[in-house]
Amino acid sequence: MHQTYKGFILPTPEEEAEIQRGIELDPDTWNLSYDDFLQLKISPAYEQRSMVCEPPAA
Repeated sequence: MHQTYKGFILPTPEEEAEIQRGIELDPDTWNLSYDDFLQLKISPAYEQRSMVCEPPAA
């Protein structure tokens, strides 16, 4: 039986380990540490776009 979350089939622990190994082997990809994540800044282009867009209708 597959474990699901909101209709998505989640990877097994073995599949997840294989995914993580692939990420670690890819020189263009890395996992952010908590400190790295805190230092991220919102792109000015994203801020401008979000100010122009109308909020979704309720």
